[in-house]
Amino acid sequence: MSRPPRILLPHTVVMLTSRVQQGLPFVCAPLMDLILWSALAVAQNLYPVKVIAFVVMGNHIHLIVLVEDPTMVESFMERFKCETAHSINRLLGRRQVTVWCEGYDSPVILTIDDLVEKLAYVYANPVRAHRCASIGDYQGVSSWKMFSSEQTSREVKRIRRTFLVPIAMGKVSWAVRQQEASIVENQATETLTFKLNPNAWTAAFPSQSSPEILNARVVRRVKEIETEMATMRERERISLPSELEVTSQPIDAPYSPKKFGRRMWCICGDIPLRTAFISFIKGLREKARKARLEWLQGNLRMPFPVGLFPPAYPMLANVLPAYFRRSLFVM
Repeated sequence: MSRPPRILLPHTVVMLTSRVQQGLPFVCAPLMDLILWSALAVAQNLYPVKVIAFVVMGNHIHLIVLVEDPTMVESFMERFKCETAHSINRLLGRRQVTVWCEGYDSPVILTIDDLVEKLAYVYANPVRAHRCASIGDYQGVSSWKMFSSEQTSREVKRIRRTFLVPIAMGKVSWAVRQQEASIVENQATETLTFKLNPNAWTAAFPSQSSPEILNARVVRRVKEIETEMATMRERERISLPSELEVTSQPIDAPYSPKKFGRRMWCICGDIPLRTAFISFIKGLREKARKARLEWLQGNLRMPFPVGLFPPAYPMLANVLPAYFRRSLFVM
């Protein structure tokens, strides 16, 4: 069965998730921090998407964003994945190897309660994965520190792929990792600004909650999850990795994901609302099918539904006369 098509509706909040095909390349190391922050800032400066929250794990990324222009979100994700893929390949000393899985998931968050739960889910993801006891201790890249300190912008170095060379594989010392980062950072003279918009959700949920109340709910829920995970670790005797184990994790560690979530159209605990939304999306898809049929029949003025990504216009005829094509062939 094919996966549902991607749908990005204006004035909605969506949760974007994408993972790499194999390995755990996004290690907690200074050079990787530079690369990831640079990739986010480059993507956002070219395609200004309002990012509400994000966290980067070893093999995937979660972002919660406000959709204003669907094409901007699509281009933002393509650019971020392109920047990071080229960087990973250069660090591993390889060429033209696919890093990311195709596409990404982008379910719409339909209620304010679902938004609180998903924001907490994103920030508690490292805790759920038993990488740390608290998101505040996470050594990877996330927006938690910006969110918790009410910092809305961060200046980052623009790391170009030409600055990068293959690095040491396997486990190496923290000093070596710092030296790798310093060499690259010293080449970077351009600075970009990454902006976090933690309260951008108010455009999708007007008058449903104040930012202060919702943010407090998110923090409280994150703490609850951290307590739940601490109880689970004690019950199941799960040990957290030491700081040395985290910082010395090799970028070329072999890993193949065992779980693959199914693509969803929405995230909603309100069953009637979820049912109504899915019916609405099915109606949009039906309009898209009709528009595509009209295009195939030559009526290219039939509009495609906003929020769905249309295929390329069909080639209805070859505009070059036959004799001209023959002359080009002879030449």
